[in-house]
Amino acid sequence: MRRILVLAAVLVACMAAVAAPVQAAVTTRPIKVMPLGDSITWGVGSPSSSSYRAPLYNRLVAGAGYNVDFVGSQQSGTLPDTDNEGHSGWRIEQIAASVDGWLATYQPDVVLLHIGTNDMNQNYQVSTAPQRLGSLIDQILAARPTATVLVAKIVPALDATIQARIDTFNAAVPGLVGSRGPRVKLADLSTLAASDLNDTLHPNDAGYAKMAVRWYTALESVLGDGRDWPLLRAPFEAGDPAPTWLDSAGAAIGVGGYCCALTAMESSPRAEQARSGTSALMYSGNDTSATQSYSYQRIFAADLPLGASSTLSYWIYPQQATGTFVAVDLQFSDGSALRDSGAVDQYGVRAHPQFQGEGGHLVLNQWNLVRVGLGALAGRTVTRVDVGFDRPTGTGVFRGYVDDIAITDEGGAYPGANLTRGATVTGSAPCVAAEAAAKATDGVVTGNSKWCSGVAGATLQADLGAARTVRRFVVRHASSGGEAQALNTRAFTIQVSGDGATWTTAVTVTANTDGVTSHRITPVTARYVRLVVGAPTQTTDPATRIYELEIEGA
Repeated sequence: MRRILVLAAVLVACMAAVAAPVQAAVTTRPIKVMPLGDSITWGVGSPSSSSYRAPLYNRLVAGAGYNVDFVGSQQSGTLPDTDNEGHSGWRIEQIAASVDGWLATYQPDVVLLHIGTNDMNQNYQVSTAPQRLGSLIDQILAARPTATVLVAKIVPALDATIQARIDTFNAAVPGLVGSRGPRVKLADLSTLAASDLNDTLHPNDAGYAKMAVRWYTALESVLGDGRDWPLLRAPFEAGDPAPTWLDSAGAAIGVGGYCCALTAMESSPRAEQARSGTSALMYSGNDTSATQSYSYQRIFAADLPLGASSTLSYWIYPQQATGTFVAVDLQFSDGSALRDSGAVDQYGVRAHPQFQGEGGHLVLNQWNLVRVGLGALAGRTVTRVDVGFDRPTGTGVFRGYVDDIAITDEGGAYPGANLTRGATVTGSAPCVAAEAAAKATDGVVTGNSKWCSGVAGATLQADLGAARTVRRFVVRHASSGGEAQALNTRAFTIQVSGDGATWTTAVTVTANTDGVTSHRITPVTARYVRLVVGAPTQTTDPATRIYELEIEGA
C-alpha cells in the first residue's frame, strides 16, 4: 500500500542507526499541494468556504505530521493555509486554458484535481468530457514532470438528470487514471450521500470532511515514507473531536443502568480515570438477563477506508469481571461489523465483546492494550465506531473505561508498545513549570501539553526502568500540538545507553521541518534514551517544544 514518491529535493535520508544503517525520511522544505478545480475546491457550500482543504490540512499536518504548503492563486477559508486553485463555474477546458501558468508559478509536488461538475451541470459536451479530462491530466504531467496528480471521481448531485451524467463520467475516470502510469492516482469522492450535500452540487461541511478523508487516503501512497498513517485518533481530551453520540445504544437487549435510577448503559467521556491525559470514555451498565444481554453503544460516526496495513488499537480498564465483556466494535458500509468478522487481537482472541471477556487477558483495575489487525478487511469502509457489551450468560453490574482508540495504517512491522508509559523522565529546565519534561510522555498533544525548554542544547531523558528492546522512536514536534511549523525542531539526535553513562547515537536528524518524525532502528537493548536538541526551531527562537517522545519496543 505504501510507495515512496521521490519529490526532488524534498525527502532526504537522515538517520544513522545502531549496528546497521536504517533510513528515515523528513522533509527539508514544505511539500507543495495544489487543490485544483471549481467551486467545490474553493469551498462553496461550507459556511467558512474552507472546502475539504481545512480537514485535509489538519490530517496531513497535525495527524501525519507533514510540512505541507497549499499553493494557488486563490484564497478562501479559515484554515492556516488558504491558497488554492478553485474557480467557481469553471469547466474542464477553462482549467486547461490556465493551468500551465499556475503550474509554472507554484510548482506543486502534488495536484488534487476535482473537475467536471460544471460540464455535467451545464450539459456541456458531456460525451467528450472524459477525453478532455484525460488531455488535462496529460497537460499537467507534461508541465510538472516530477509531480503526482490525484484525479477525483467527482462528488454526486441531487438532480437525477445531472447525476446520470456524473455516473457516466465517473465510470470513465478509473480507466483514464490507470492508463497514465504511477504518477496518476485515483481518489473516489463519489461516495458522498445526499445528506452530505448543501445544495444540488456542493457539499456541506460533513461532505467536505468525507472528501478530506478520501484525498488523505489516496495521498498515503504518494507521501508515505514508512511512518504510521493515522486514520482516527480518539484520546477523549479537550480539543479533540468529541464523540458523535453520548450514552446512545445502536442495539441493546437485557442491559439496564448501573445504579441511581439509570435505565440503560452509559458511554461518555469522564475525568475520573484516564490512561493518558485527564479523560477517558466511561462505560457502565447492568446485565439483567442470564440468557442474552448486549448493548452496542454508538460513539463516533466515521468514513474510513481500510487498507492492508490498517490496525485498530485501544486501551481498556475494566472494574468488574462482567466489565471485561466489552470491546471497541466497528460498523462497515456493507452492513457488516468487526465483531462478526473473525478478526483477532494480539493474543488470537476474537475482536468481539463476548470473546474478549472469555479470553482471560483483560486484567481488572488496570489499563490493558487491545490491538486488532484489520488487513483482512481491506476495502471495507468504517462508518461507525462503537463500544459494545455482549455477554450471553450471567448477570451483574459492570463499569470501566476505554481510552486512546486509534485506527492507523502502520508503516511496517509493529514496533511494540510505547515504553515511555511509566518511565522516569527528566529534562533541561522548562520554559515554565507547567511545561516540565513529564509532559513529553503523558500521551497528550492537545491543550499545550508539551515539554518546553529554552536551554541551549536541551536534553530529554527517559529511564525505562530495566533493559528493554527498542525498535522505533516517534517525536511529536510543535506543529503536532497546533503551533506554527516554523517552531518544529530542526536538528536533534536520539541516543541510547545501558547504564546512563556510555551513550550511542541511534538517530541523527539535521534538517527536519515536519511536525511528526518517525525513526525505526535496528533493534537495540537499552535502559536509557535521551533526545539531544541541536537546533530547536526553523528560526532564531531558542525554545525547544516536544509534545511527545514515544519509545517503542518490548
